[in-house]
Amino acid sequence: MSTNTPSKNSPIAAAEGEEKTPEAHVLVVDDNRDIVRVIRRILNTQNYRISEASDGEQALSLAREHLPDLILLDVMLPKKDGLDVCRELKSDPATAGIMIILVTGRASVDHRVQGFEAGADDYVPKPFHVPELLARTRTALRLKNLTDDLEKRNHQLIKSQNDLIRSEKMATIGLLASGIAHEFNNIMAGISAYAQLARKDPSHRESLVDVALTQTSRALELTRSLSTYNRTNVSEGHCDAVTVIEGALCLVAKEIEKRGARVSTEWEGNARVAVRPGQLQEVVLNLVLNAVHAVKEGEGRIAVKAAPSPDPKMLEIEVADNGDGIPEQNRERIFDPFFTTKGALGGGNAQGTGLGLAVCYNIVNAHRGKLDLTSTMGKGTTFRVTLPRHAGTTNEESGEEIDAESNSSTAATPTSEKLRVLVVDGEEPPHGSLREFFSAHEVRYCSGVEDAIESYSAQPFDYVILDVCIPGSINGFAAFDRFQHFDPPPRIIFSSGHFPDETFQKYIVRAHGHLLKPFKLEDLAELLGVQWEPTSAGSQA
Repeated sequence: MSTNTPSKNSPIAAAEGEEKTPEAHVLVVDDNRDIVRVIRRILNTQNYRISEASDGEQALSLAREHLPDLILLDVMLPKKDGLDVCRELKSDPATAGIMIILVTGRASVDHRVQGFEAGADDYVPKPFHVPELLARTRTALRLKNLTDDLEKRNHQLIKSQNDLIRSEKMATIGLLASGIAHEFNNIMAGISAYAQLARKDPSHRESLVDVALTQTSRALELTRSLSTYNRTNVSEGHCDAVTVIEGALCLVAKEIEKRGARVSTEWEGNARVAVRPGQLQEVVLNLVLNAVHAVKEGEGRIAVKAAPSPDPKMLEIEVADNGDGIPEQNRERIFDPFFTTKGALGGGNAQGTGLGLAVCYNIVNAHRGKLDLTSTMGKGTTFRVTLPRHAGTTNEESGEEIDAESNSSTAATPTSEKLRVLVVDGEEPPHGSLREFFSAHEVRYCSGVEDAIESYSAQPFDYVILDVCIPGSINGFAAFDRFQHFDPPPRIIFSSGHFPDETFQKYIVRAHGHLLKPFKLEDLAELLGVQWEPTSAGSQA
């Protein structure tokens, strides 16, 4: 180690021609003032900004205040030794990025190991060689620059990812809004056209009623699909897949017959899956209806299979058709919401909202399953659903849950007696059709829960029709709990404008029934056990 001013031929002067790190901040920590002066002279040739500390506590204070790029740290220091200083700096996230080189006379292998275990980035023994000290200093600062640059790029990448996610979310929202607006415009266009015809010519009124009810059902189907699409929660439940599939095929039997298609089924092994029956039915219905619409009229063949997957913990369900197939450019987008080749959005004749496969994908994915497809143009398409099998009993009569996604109604015994019905709904006045429906019965309407509780306390009612969302009041679930304090509690029928979620399902199974708005008056009549003679077009409230 030399304390003389370096000559032009010295290693220090030679290093001056190399690339320098401008204004790098180096903190020199040593209680020997001569060594500090020597290191300062060496580092001054490299255009570094130098700070000095003579003990461990001062070193910690300066490091935390100024955050230097590099610390040349002696181990044997007063007040707090260098290893403790190193440990404290490296354990603090605010100072952990500072490079630390131990410069010490304790140069044994054990001492070096202690230094590295304390968090040091490098080690220079005393007496040091000037070229080595400079080389290790430059290397440490180069690593510091690379680390800082990497951290900066990582932050930029995270920001770019967040911006991209935000952009994709906005694009998805735009797509959803556009699709919903398009579908509802079509729905309202049909109603509006027939309403104008009926105003001009009363003979069209019957057609207007038919169209209005048909389009209302179509709107309800769309909102139900949107509600299902938005739900990603997985509730506990299981079902026999074969039973659900057979039930789904019965529901679309008329559509299959109308298209002149033939359906074959094949079941193999235990088909119980860890999915609630209503959710599995949603998946199967969408896939089968897609297959029905994909095949040519009178020539369609649809094959539905359920068999164990190569993974013994999974079950595979296949729905295959012999339709025209899906063009390759559409296969990547087939599960996107509102992407469809049917209806107004897709340019086809068959009705379609573009939500069916998106709903299927969400349900399957939420249950840690997989939904994929294979398609050959001119030969057909196969959708394959892979779902986790239920590990419990295979007894079909055990463990079956009430499917709250369908109308979990309990039909009342038909009666011709006058009923007392309490309707709790924030919407005022109630629909005229509902008033007409209840014209032969004693009905009280309440817009708030407190009034409803008071009315029921004065004189019990046969039924309480309870809206789930009541503006300015507690919700329908809390109201349901309060009604349960009566002895006996009333028969409650929930009415709601949204699809049942997990909380809702727990209440539905305890209620007398559930009506999803807009509901058919004949469904309400069935729940109340009263006679209702709808017109040929039907009625909704």
